[in-house]
Amino acid sequence: MKVLITGGLGCVGVNFADYCLARGDFVTIIDNGERGESNIRNEMWLRGRHRDGATRISVFHGNVGSFAAVDSAFASSTPIDAVVHCAAQSSVNRSIELPVLDYNSNVTGTFNVLEATRRFAPNAAFIFMASNKVYDVTQWPVEMRGSAWKFVGKPSGPGETVPFYTDAKEPYGASKICGLYYTRCYAAMYNLNAVVVVPSGMFGIRQFGKEEQGWLAWMAIATELGLTFHIKGDGFQTRDMLDTDDVNLALAMLLRVASKHRGEVFNLGGGPRNAISLVEAKDEIEHNLDKKLYVEYEDWRPQDNKCYISNVGKLIDMGWYPKTDIKEGIKKVCAWVRSEKETLKELYLGEKRG
Repeated sequence: MKVLITGGLGCVGVNFADYCLARGDFVTIIDNGERGESNIRNEMWLRGRHRDGATRISVFHGNVGSFAAVDSAFASSTPIDAVVHCAAQSSVNRSIELPVLDYNSNVTGTFNVLEATRRFAPNAAFIFMASNKVYDVTQWPVEMRGSAWKFVGKPSGPGETVPFYTDAKEPYGASKICGLYYTRCYAAMYNLNAVVVVPSGMFGIRQFGKEEQGWLAWMAIATELGLTFHIKGDGFQTRDMLDTDDVNLALAMLLRVASKHRGEVFNLGGGPRNAISLVEAKDEIEHNLDKKLYVEYEDWRPQDNKCYISNVGKLIDMGWYPKTDIKEGIKKVCAWVRSEKETLKELYLGEKRG
Protein backbone atom coordinates (compact mmCIF):
# COMPACT_ATOMS: atom_id res chain seq x y z
CA MET A 1 0.00 0.00 0.00
CA LYS A 2 0.91 3.66 -0.37
CA VAL A 3 -0.03 5.35 2.89
CA LEU A 4 -0.01 9.11 3.50
CA ILE A 5 0.18 10.23 7.14
CA THR A 6 -0.26 13.84 8.22
CA GLY A 7 1.49 14.72 11.45
CA GLY A 8 3.66 11.72 10.72
CA LEU A 9 6.58 12.82 12.91
CA GLY A 10 4.50 12.99 16.09
CA CYS A 11 4.06 10.05 18.43
CA VAL A 12 1.03 8.39 16.82
CA GLY A 13 2.09 9.25 13.28
CA VAL A 14 5.68 8.06 13.50
CA ASN A 15 4.73 4.81 15.23
CA PHE A 16 2.10 4.07 12.58
CA ALA A 17 4.61 4.95 9.85
CA ASP A 18 7.04 2.48 11.42
CA TYR A 19 4.31 -0.17 11.49
CA CYS A 20 3.46 0.40 7.82
CA LEU A 21 7.08 0.37 6.67
CA ALA A 22 7.74 -2.84 8.60
CA ARG A 23 5.04 -4.61 6.61
CA GLY A 24 6.40 -3.32 3.30
CA ASP A 25 4.20 -0.27 2.62
CA PHE A 26 5.28 2.98 0.98
CA VAL A 27 4.84 5.91 3.37
CA THR A 28 4.49 9.62 2.71
CA ILE A 29 4.60 11.94 5.71
CA ILE A 30 3.43 15.55 5.92
CA ASP A 31 4.63 17.34 9.05
CA ASN A 32 5.27 21.00 9.81
CA GLY A 33 8.11 20.22 12.23
CA GLU A 34 6.56 22.49 14.84
CA ARG A 35 8.15 20.55 17.67
CA GLY A 36 11.57 21.17 16.27
CA GLU A 37 14.31 18.83 17.39
CA SER A 38 11.96 16.06 18.57
CA ASN A 39 10.40 15.87 15.08
CA ILE A 40 13.88 15.71 13.56
CA ARG A 41 14.83 12.92 15.97
CA ASN A 42 11.70 10.95 15.06
CA GLU A 43 12.47 11.26 11.35
CA MET A 44 16.06 10.12 11.94
CA TRP A 45 14.79 7.19 14.02
CA LEU A 46 12.34 6.15 11.31
CA ARG A 47 14.92 6.33 8.53
CA GLY A 48 17.48 4.53 10.68
CA ARG A 49 15.12 1.63 11.31
CA HIS A 50 14.25 1.24 7.63
CA ARG A 51 17.50 1.85 5.77
CA ASP A 52 16.71 -1.11 3.51
CA GLY A 53 13.45 0.59 2.55
CA ALA A 54 14.71 4.16 2.29
CA THR A 55 13.06 4.61 -1.10
CA ARG A 56 9.71 3.81 0.51
CA ILE A 57 9.85 6.88 2.80
CA SER A 58 8.98 10.40 1.66
CA VAL A 59 8.77 13.31 4.09
CA PHE A 60 7.24 16.67 3.17
CA HIS A 61 8.02 19.44 5.65
CA GLY A 62 4.92 21.57 5.34
CA ASN A 63 1.79 22.70 7.14
CA VAL A 64 -1.58 21.10 6.40
CA GLY A 65 -3.03 24.59 6.77
CA SER A 66 -1.36 25.41 3.45
CA PHE A 67 -3.44 24.25 0.48
CA ALA A 68 -0.34 24.36 -1.76
CA ALA A 69 1.75 22.25 0.62
CA VAL A 70 -0.92 19.55 0.90
CA ASP A 71 -1.50 19.55 -2.86
CA SER A 72 2.21 19.16 -3.52
CA ALA A 73 2.54 16.18 -1.17
CA PHE A 74 -0.50 14.43 -2.63
CA ALA A 75 0.43 15.12 -6.26
CA SER A 76 3.93 13.72 -5.69
CA SER A 77 2.66 10.57 -3.98
CA THR A 78 -0.10 9.26 -6.25
CA PRO A 79 -1.47 6.68 -6.38
CA ILE A 80 -2.42 6.79 -2.69
CA ASP A 81 -4.28 3.88 -1.08
CA ALA A 82 -4.77 5.25 2.44
CA VAL A 83 -4.72 8.59 4.27
CA VAL A 84 -4.39 8.89 8.05
CA HIS A 85 -4.96 12.48 9.16
CA CYS A 86 -3.23 12.90 12.54
CA ALA A 87 -1.91 16.46 12.13
CA ALA A 88 -3.49 18.84 14.61
CA GLN A 89 -2.98 21.61 17.08
CA SER A 90 -3.77 19.47 20.12
CA SER A 91 -3.48 21.78 23.13
CA VAL A 92 -6.66 23.17 24.69
CA ASN A 93 -4.69 25.93 26.44
CA ARG A 94 -2.97 26.98 23.24
CA SER A 95 -6.26 27.00 21.36
CA ILE A 96 -7.56 29.51 23.89
CA GLU A 97 -4.45 31.69 23.71
CA LEU A 98 -4.02 31.52 19.91
CA PRO A 99 -7.31 30.41 18.35
CA VAL A 100 -6.15 31.32 14.84
CA LEU A 101 -3.44 28.64 14.97
CA ASP A 102 -6.02 26.12 16.11
CA TYR A 103 -8.36 27.07 13.27
CA ASN A 104 -5.65 26.98 10.59
CA SER A 105 -4.44 23.56 11.65
CA ASN A 106 -7.61 21.76 12.70
CA VAL A 107 -10.27 23.31 10.45
CA THR A 108 -8.47 24.56 7.35
CA GLY A 109 -5.95 21.72 7.61
CA THR A 110 -8.61 19.03 7.77
CA PHE A 111 -10.50 20.60 4.86
CA ASN A 112 -7.30 20.74 2.79
CA VAL A 113 -6.49 17.08 3.41
CA LEU A 114 -10.06 15.97 2.66
CA GLU A 115 -10.17 18.01 -0.53
CA ALA A 116 -6.78 16.72 -1.69
CA THR A 117 -7.95 13.17 -1.02
CA ARG A 118 -11.11 13.80 -3.05
CA ARG A 119 -9.12 15.11 -6.02
CA PHE A 120 -5.99 12.95 -5.96
CA ALA A 121 -7.07 9.74 -4.20
CA PRO A 122 -10.89 9.43 -4.34
CA ASN A 123 -10.80 5.68 -3.71
CA ALA A 124 -8.40 5.81 -0.77
CA ALA A 125 -9.38 4.80 2.74
CA PHE A 126 -9.36 7.89 4.98
CA ILE A 127 -9.14 8.21 8.77
CA PHE A 128 -9.68 11.50 10.59
CA MET A 129 -8.30 11.58 14.12
CA ALA A 130 -10.83 13.62 16.08
CA SER A 131 -10.89 14.16 19.87
CA ASN A 132 -13.04 13.08 22.80
CA LYS A 133 -14.03 16.76 22.96
CA VAL A 134 -16.70 15.90 20.36
CA TYR A 135 -18.72 14.41 23.25
CA ASP A 136 -20.31 16.40 26.06
CA VAL A 137 -19.33 14.25 29.02
CA THR A 138 -20.32 16.95 31.52
CA GLN A 139 -23.76 15.29 31.48
CA TRP A 140 -22.20 12.10 32.88
CA PRO A 141 -21.93 12.38 36.69
CA VAL A 142 -18.67 11.31 38.33
CA GLU A 143 -17.67 10.06 41.75
CA MET A 144 -14.37 9.51 43.51
CA ARG A 145 -13.25 5.88 43.72
CA GLY A 146 -9.92 5.39 45.41
CA SER A 147 -7.53 7.85 43.74
CA ALA A 148 -9.53 8.43 40.56
CA TRP A 149 -12.69 10.08 39.30
CA LYS A 150 -14.99 7.54 37.62
CA PHE A 151 -18.38 7.74 35.92
CA VAL A 152 -21.24 7.01 38.32
CA GLY A 153 -22.60 3.53 37.70
CA LYS A 154 -20.84 3.26 34.32
CA PRO A 155 -17.53 1.64 33.44
CA SER A 156 -17.10 3.83 30.38
CA GLY A 157 -18.43 6.93 28.69
CA PRO A 158 -20.58 7.55 25.63
CA GLY A 159 -20.89 5.13 22.77
CA GLU A 160 -20.88 6.26 19.17
CA THR A 161 -24.68 6.59 19.09
CA VAL A 162 -24.64 9.46 21.62
CA PRO A 163 -25.24 12.85 19.93
CA PHE A 164 -22.10 14.88 19.32
CA TYR A 165 -21.43 18.18 21.03
CA THR A 166 -23.15 21.15 19.43
CA ASP A 167 -22.04 23.73 22.00
CA ALA A 168 -18.24 23.60 22.25
CA LYS A 169 -16.82 25.63 25.12
CA GLU A 170 -13.30 26.20 23.75
CA PRO A 171 -11.71 26.63 20.27
CA TYR A 172 -10.01 23.22 20.29
CA GLY A 173 -13.29 21.37 20.79
CA ALA A 174 -15.01 23.51 18.17
CA SER A 175 -12.27 22.83 15.62
CA LYS A 176 -12.36 19.06 16.17
CA ILE A 177 -16.16 18.96 15.96
CA CYS A 178 -15.88 20.87 12.68
CA GLY A 179 -13.38 18.32 11.37
CA LEU A 180 -15.69 15.46 12.34
CA TYR A 181 -18.63 16.97 10.46
CA TYR A 182 -16.52 17.81 7.41
CA THR A 183 -15.21 14.25 7.27
CA ARG A 184 -18.73 12.82 7.46
CA CYS A 185 -19.88 15.35 4.87
CA TYR A 186 -17.19 14.24 2.40
CA ALA A 187 -18.13 10.61 3.01
CA ALA A 188 -21.79 11.35 2.25
CA MET A 189 -21.45 13.91 -0.55
CA TYR A 190 -18.38 12.62 -2.39
CA ASN A 191 -18.47 8.92 -1.42
CA LEU A 192 -15.08 9.23 0.25
CA ASN A 193 -14.15 6.06 2.13
CA ALA A 194 -13.74 8.14 5.27
CA VAL A 195 -14.20 7.22 8.92
CA VAL A 196 -13.72 9.19 12.12
CA VAL A 197 -11.72 8.00 15.13
CA VAL A 198 -12.46 9.53 18.55
CA PRO A 199 -9.36 8.84 20.65
CA SER A 200 -8.78 9.04 24.35
CA GLY A 201 -5.22 9.17 25.73
CA MET A 202 -2.68 7.69 23.31
CA PHE A 203 0.89 7.14 24.47
CA GLY A 204 4.03 5.24 23.63
CA ILE A 205 7.70 5.42 22.75
CA ARG A 206 8.90 8.40 20.69
CA GLN A 207 6.42 10.64 22.52
CA PHE A 208 8.38 13.74 23.45
CA GLY A 209 5.65 15.02 25.74
CA LYS A 210 5.19 18.48 27.16
CA GLU A 211 3.04 20.25 29.74
CA GLU A 212 -0.10 20.60 27.63
CA GLN A 213 0.08 17.47 25.49
CA GLY A 214 1.38 13.92 25.87
CA TRP A 215 1.09 14.11 29.65
CA LEU A 216 2.01 10.52 30.49
CA ALA A 217 5.27 10.53 28.53
CA TRP A 218 6.04 14.00 29.89
CA MET A 219 5.48 12.72 33.43
CA ALA A 220 8.03 9.94 32.84
CA ILE A 221 10.51 12.37 31.26
CA ALA A 222 10.11 14.87 34.11
CA THR A 223 10.66 12.10 36.66
CA GLU A 224 13.84 10.85 34.98
CA LEU A 225 15.31 14.35 34.48
CA GLY A 226 14.29 15.74 37.89
CA LEU A 227 11.95 18.35 36.40
CA THR A 228 8.74 19.67 37.91
CA PHE A 229 5.41 18.28 36.72
CA HIS A 230 2.47 20.67 37.12
CA ILE A 231 -0.82 18.99 37.96
CA LYS A 232 -3.71 21.25 37.05
CA GLY A 233 -6.58 20.27 39.32
CA ASP A 234 -6.65 17.65 42.04
CA GLY A 235 -4.65 14.97 40.17
CA PHE A 236 -7.50 12.47 40.32
CA GLN A 237 -8.72 13.25 36.79
CA THR A 238 -8.86 10.01 34.86
CA ARG A 239 -8.26 8.93 31.26
CA ASP A 240 -8.17 5.56 29.58
CA MET A 241 -4.78 5.21 27.93
CA LEU A 242 -3.91 3.28 24.77
CA ASP A 243 -0.42 2.16 23.77
CA THR A 244 0.62 3.00 20.21
CA ASP A 245 1.04 -0.70 19.37
CA ASP A 246 -2.71 -1.06 19.88
CA VAL A 247 -3.38 2.21 18.03
CA ASN A 248 -1.49 0.78 15.05
CA LEU A 249 -3.63 -2.34 14.96
CA ALA A 250 -6.85 -0.33 15.18
CA LEU A 251 -5.84 2.05 12.40
CA ALA A 252 -4.75 -0.81 10.16
CA MET A 253 -8.07 -2.58 10.67
CA LEU A 254 -10.10 0.55 10.00
CA LEU A 255 -8.22 1.24 6.78
CA ARG A 256 -9.12 -2.27 5.60
CA VAL A 257 -12.84 -1.80 6.29
CA ALA A 258 -13.32 1.94 5.70
CA SER A 259 -15.21 1.45 2.43
CA LYS A 260 -17.83 -0.63 4.28
CA HIS A 261 -18.20 1.88 7.12
CA ARG A 262 -18.17 5.15 5.21
CA GLY A 263 -18.93 8.12 7.47
CA GLU A 264 -18.99 6.10 10.70
CA VAL A 265 -17.40 7.08 14.00
CA PHE A 266 -15.24 4.76 16.12
CA ASN A 267 -14.16 5.38 19.71
CA LEU A 268 -10.53 4.42 20.31
CA GLY A 269 -9.02 4.05 23.76
CA GLY A 270 -7.81 1.63 26.37
CA GLY A 271 -11.26 1.20 27.87
CA PRO A 272 -12.09 0.81 31.58
CA ARG A 273 -9.30 -1.64 32.41
CA ASN A 274 -6.67 0.81 31.17
CA ALA A 275 -8.11 3.89 32.90
CA ILE A 276 -5.70 5.69 35.20
CA SER A 277 -5.57 8.98 37.10
CA LEU A 278 -2.60 11.34 37.15
CA VAL A 279 -1.65 10.41 40.72
CA GLU A 280 -1.93 6.69 39.93
CA ALA A 281 0.28 7.15 36.86
CA LYS A 282 2.76 9.11 39.00
CA ASP A 283 3.04 6.21 41.46
CA GLU A 284 3.54 3.69 38.64
CA ILE A 285 6.21 5.80 36.92
CA GLU A 286 8.09 6.43 40.18
CA HIS A 287 8.09 2.68 40.80
CA ASN A 288 9.50 1.91 37.34
CA LEU A 289 12.16 4.61 37.37
CA ASP A 290 12.91 4.34 41.10
CA LYS A 291 12.79 8.13 41.40
CA LYS A 292 10.45 10.69 42.90
CA LEU A 293 8.58 13.17 40.75
CA TYR A 294 8.51 16.84 41.77
CA VAL A 295 4.88 17.99 41.61
CA GLU A 296 3.27 21.40 41.87
CA TYR A 297 -0.50 21.81 41.91
CA GLU A 298 -2.26 24.58 39.99
CA ASP A 299 -5.81 25.57 39.11
CA TRP A 300 -7.87 23.35 36.81
CA ARG A 301 -7.41 23.78 33.08
CA PRO A 302 -10.36 25.46 31.34
CA GLN A 303 -13.02 22.92 30.34
CA ASP A 304 -11.04 19.96 31.69
CA ASN A 305 -13.04 16.78 32.28
CA LYS A 306 -12.61 14.99 35.58
CA CYS A 307 -13.15 11.69 33.79
CA TYR A 308 -13.11 10.36 30.25
CA ILE A 309 -13.12 6.60 29.69
CA SER A 310 -13.75 5.35 26.16
CA ASN A 311 -16.58 3.04 25.26
CA VAL A 312 -14.75 0.87 22.71
CA GLY A 313 -17.38 -1.84 22.35
CA LYS A 314 -17.88 -1.13 18.65
CA LEU A 315 -14.24 -1.85 17.78
CA ILE A 316 -14.16 -4.87 20.07
CA ASP A 317 -17.19 -6.29 18.26
CA MET A 318 -15.17 -5.95 15.04
CA GLY A 319 -12.32 -8.05 16.43
CA TRP A 320 -9.94 -5.44 17.86
CA TYR A 321 -9.15 -5.05 21.54
CA PRO A 322 -6.42 -3.32 23.61
CA LYS A 323 -3.70 -5.91 24.13
CA THR A 324 -1.24 -3.78 26.09
CA ASP A 325 -2.09 -3.37 29.77
CA ILE A 326 -1.60 0.16 31.11
CA LYS A 327 1.12 -0.94 33.55
CA GLU A 328 2.94 -2.78 30.78
CA GLY A 329 2.69 0.28 28.55
CA ILE A 330 4.03 2.59 31.27
CA LYS A 331 6.90 0.19 31.90
CA LYS A 332 7.77 0.30 28.18
CA VAL A 333 7.69 4.12 28.09
CA CYS A 334 9.87 4.34 31.20
CA ALA A 335 12.40 1.97 29.63
CA TRP A 336 12.45 4.16 26.50
CA VAL A 337 12.90 7.32 28.58
CA ARG A 338 15.81 5.79 30.44
CA SER A 339 17.44 4.58 27.21
CA GLU A 340 17.07 8.06 25.67
CA LYS A 341 18.18 9.99 28.74
CA GLU A 342 21.10 11.78 27.08
CA THR A 343 18.94 12.84 24.14
CA LEU A 344 16.21 14.00 26.50
CA LYS A 345 18.71 16.04 28.49
CA GLU A 346 19.68 17.80 25.28
CA LEU A 347 16.08 18.41 24.25
CA TYR A 348 14.65 19.48 27.60
CA LEU A 349 17.65 20.85 29.47
CA GLY A 350 19.81 22.09 26.62
CA GLU A 351 22.71 19.88 27.72
CA LYS A 352 24.97 18.99 24.79
CA ARG A 353 26.72 15.65 24.76
CA GLY A 354 30.48 15.28 24.50
